[in-house]
Amino acid sequence: MVGRLRRSLLAWYDAEHRDFPWRSTRDPYAVLVSEVMLQQTQAARVVERFPRFLARFPSVEALASASTAEVLAAWSGLGYNRRALALQRAAATVTQHGWPRDVAGLARLAGVGPYTARAVASLAFDVPVGVVDTNVRRWLLRRIGGPDRPATLQATADALAAPGQGGDVAAWTHATMEFGASICRARSPRCDICPVASGCPSRGVAARIAVPRQAALRGSSRAYRGAVLRVLTATDGRALPATLLRRELSAQSQRIGPRLGEAEWRAILGGLEHDGLIHQREGIVRLGTATIEA
Repeated sequence: MVGRLRRSLLAWYDAEHRDFPWRSTRDPYAVLVSEVMLQQTQAARVVERFPRFLARFPSVEALASASTAEVLAAWSGLGYNRRALALQRAAATVTQHGWPRDVAGLARLAGVGPYTARAVASLAFDVPVGVVDTNVRRWLLRRIGGPDRPATLQATADALAAPGQGGDVAAWTHATMEFGASICRARSPRCDICPVASGCPSRGVAARIAVPRQAALRGSSRAYRGAVLRVLTATDGRALPATLLRRELSAQSQRIGPRLGEAEWRAILGGLEHDGLIHQREGIVRLGTATIEA
């Protein structure tokens, strides 16, 4: 069954996959950038931003040596900005020590969890391990069955990936994610053109697979934090007096959320500063961490 399923999915992927820019590279740096971007951002947005980011920071060395303000400005609009700083820390580690080539070593890089480590290992280094994102989880449960436990699904994904060799390791990883995204979809699964529909217990009766719902953005801390960073990124010098910055956010209150009280405003700035996303000095708020002056 494993062999037939693999052959069918690989043949389908070869003929039908979407041509995303990160699917043509085996460079571990480019792979890592794409996977970190895709952690919390839709592929359609990453399509545009991935090439621009690589053009600005074409290597781990370039990313590691950039200022945090430069990195955050290049990341602006992708959301969850701490990912950018973690990616830069990972680049610094690789610059100093070289690339880990196994899942355990990759997982020790900043911002790289078990899923991203497996993705980079398979896509860049031909390590035959499975990846389980939301799309893969859905089709594994529908096609192969549960229980719906992370360890069980990971073991299933690893077993399906294990026969991979050479160039088909990366193709298999891409195929598993693409299949869930474009065929075994959350809504209206396309069972009529599914390449592995034969013997599927969910064919024609595929159930919805529950996923955690994200809290509403407007009025959340995340909305205000993101707005602060967007305003600073768009400002000459990437800095503003705190009073003007607060006024800018108040002008956007209809989109972001209610105007903040004094304690709430200080909490937002304090949290951003704690995370290294801004720094404050003499009433001026600046993007990124403070640089050490000679």
